[in-house]
Amino acid sequence: MKISFVHSEKSYLPEINAYEAYFNEQEGIEAQIITNNELKEMKSNDFDVLWKFPGMDMRRNFKDVKVIHEYNSLSTGYFPSFKNYLKKHYNIIPDGKVFLNEKVESDLKTKDKMPAIIRDMGIAKQFFLQNTKKEFDFVYVGAMGKGRELEFALQPFTTTLKHKSMLLIGQPNDDLYAQYKNHSNIIFTGVMPYTEIPSIASKAIYGFNYMPDIYPFNVQASTKLLEYCALGLKVVTSDYHWLREFEKHREGRFFKLNADLANFTQNELDNFSFMTPNLQDLEWHQLLDNINLLGFLNQVVHYEPSR
Repeated sequence: MKISFVHSEKSYLPEINAYEAYFNEQEGIEAQIITNNELKEMKSNDFDVLWKFPGMDMRRNFKDVKVIHEYNSLSTGYFPSFKNYLKKHYNIIPDGKVFLNEKVESDLKTKDKMPAIIRDMGIAKQFFLQNTKKEFDFVYVGAMGKGRELEFALQPFTTTLKHKSMLLIGQPNDDLYAQYKNHSNIIFTGVMPYTEIPSIASKAIYGFNYMPDIYPFNVQASTKLLEYCALGLKVVTSDYHWLREFEKHREGRFFKLNADLANFTQNELDNFSFMTPNLQDLEWHQLLDNINLLGFLNQVVHYEPSR
């Protein structure tokens, strides 16, 4: 069986690499990652299953190929609820669906009877293997678009925390970079290969998880926070619904920032009792075993809907 995962190259999608590695370990399965441009050049006999992470997907290009839609996030940006409505009602009915969590499923689930599964966010094994000397105080990993409001969140590093270092891994938006590029304690690495991130991020003491308390960010798993925990970092975070539920379920203790950041001082951090939970069960291979991903794939391949 041949599976092709379509990477739009617009999103992070660490799960694609995890899927590829996992399925290529299984007998009789060959998995590969392709881009949208590569997909245009392929024929139906090049694969048996096409695994997509769609925005809009309104037409089947390959008659005899099974299609899986994975919704690893709700829509973001302007009018997210309307975008979810379009996906729900105008996308093709795929042969199987994967949802990040119950909230994503409830907002995007349709009435068809196709196989579906919930797949929580996992963590690459490399994040559990680090034991590095500390060189930085804080690290932030991931998206730095304007909607993340980092322009505001980094202000303490120019005042009360100006003697503390902040390492930012990822592509900053232009305004963010222009505002902070001349502060020697704020270091921008730019985009780097995913495989290199664990060894660099592990050199920090605190993992910084700043997420606006707005839909859909506040109801979805934070990949960066999970990775910080796997690295054993102390977590400093904005306060929102998913964070509190996760903290309670995992029995962690994270330093929650006030909306005005008034409590973001070294004295407050020093006097806080951090507790970083063990997330070994979210290592990708273990997670995919636990949710019986192979069983789901078998359902998709052999399912014949009644006509």
